[in-house]
Amino acid sequence: MTNRLPFIALAASLVLSLSACSKKEETSLAQSTPSRAMSASAKSAAQPSGAAEQAKDTQAATRRYLALSHHLVIESSGQDLQAQFDGAMSRAVALGAEVLSARIGKEGPLNRPSAELSLRLPPQAVEGFLASLSNARAQIQSHQRDSEDKTDQVIDAEARIKNLTDLRDRLRAMLASRPGNIKDVLDIEKELADTQAQLDTVAGLRKALANETDKVLVHIQFQARLGVQEDGFFAPVSYALQDAGRVLVQSLAGLITFVAAVLPWLLILVPGAWLLRRGIRTMRTRRAARP
Repeated sequence: MTNRLPFIALAASLVLSLSACSKKEETSLAQSTPSRAMSASAKSAAQPSGAAEQAKDTQAATRRYLALSHHLVIESSGQDLQAQFDGAMSRAVALGAEVLSARIGKEGPLNRPSAELSLRLPPQAVEGFLASLSNARAQIQSHQRDSEDKTDQVIDAEARIKNLTDLRDRLRAMLASRPGNIKDVLDIEKELADTQAQLDTVAGLRKALANETDKVLVHIQFQARLGVQEDGFFAPVSYALQDAGRVLVQSLAGLITFVAAVLPWLLILVPGAWLLRRGIRTMRTRRAARP
């Protein structure tokens, strides 16, 4: 009995060590399982982010650069034309418009009052501005909408800017690391100056394209309304007489131009023809006088 006691103690220690190892494995498995779950959840959370970035790249690649424009003709009375013109310009400036040109012609003996306004508006302000042009004293007679695709020009300009920028940076790096060889340094500086000039030109073109595609061109022509009730019963006769006087003056101007063009040639041709005719007569007289 006493001889078996060491063997029994050894067996018990083996059983306890095995149970402890199994518990450690279970604990490590339990600890690794949440970490794996967390890594899996992190991967699954990262996948939507990558998809969003891919969607943004696809959207940027498929974007179209359009130059939008509106051409309007607005008719009002001659007395209200100045007020309509000033009101349209002030509203456009308040909306952040860039005024390209503005012209107004006063009423004269041979012309009616008129005005023109060209500007570029932010896209979000176009609809409200166009709606404000029509009111009780002014009506929109025509409205033409145009759209021109500038996508190819924009993509080409951006690609050229990227290539020229990379070339400029490489030339600057070569110039900084090049030893003191005067000929090589001068060649690199010349190439760098040419590259920078090309880059400035293309950058200016891209800026102009951005101005056309990021804003909307609006051209407005203001006209004075015509009518017998507005200008009086004999207004048509007055306009007809004005037109007749203008036609007469234009005809007289054409006649003066014709005379001015022909007169120098007449001064040369008339004496020449007279001398030629006199010479022919002299020759005939001499022939007749011979026996």
